[in-house]
Amino acid sequence: MAEPLMPHEYVLLTRRVIGLREVAHAVAATEPSLAYRMDAGGMQIVLVDGDATVLTIVHPVPARPAEVRRLLGDDAPSDAEPRWWIDLIAPWEAEERAARVVAALTAVSGGTARDLAPGGRG
Repeated sequence: MAEPLMPHEYVLLTRRVIGLREVAHAVAATEPSLAYRMDAGGMQIVLVDGDATVLTIVHPVPARPAEVRRLLGDDAPSDAEPRWWIDLIAPWEAEERAARVVAALTAVSGGTARDLAPGGRG
């Protein structure tokens, strides 16, 4: 039996809180066949294609500049930039579709996305 693949993780740093409205715009622009559901008591927006998860968007949390620098290192934006940290998680098998939604969500939100595994899986 094959081992399940680890999820692909992104972080979206924004100056303002994003929500379902921004997600709906990003999905409509890139993957209009996706549906969404709210999970974890509304703390996650999960984009699905049938029964398959394509992307999970975790509720924004305040970005702490020291923590952003620690986690992103040289790739961290300046202290004045982000106010919100949003985790985005995609199964590897949905990587291309998720990446399109992440790019559109970045554009819609005016934020900056970081791929936490840009060189490959894991």
